Amino acid sequence: MGVVVELLESNFCPKCAVVKERVEKVAKDMGVEVRLLDPVEDADRIVELGILTSPAVVVNGKVKFAGVIPTEEKIRKAIEEEIS
Repeated sequence: MGVVVELLESNFCPKCAVVKERVEKVAKDMGVEVRLLDPVEDADRIVELGILTSPAVVVNGKVKFAGVIPTEEKIRKAIEEEIS
């Protein structure tokens, strides 16, 4: 099974653009799929995950970061944890 990264972002969130850029870069380097979660269209999934703030990074269904701007290295480590 491959690793899937879900990213909750919002156009109104100043941190989101930075996190999206970092997640997409790391995911591309690692060959990992990224799915963007829309605050309206994916509301059920967001509630299911228990996410209360954006940006949020979810790896294989586990919320790894929420409301913060993780470094590329922390994102890479979070993905690696799910690979092993």
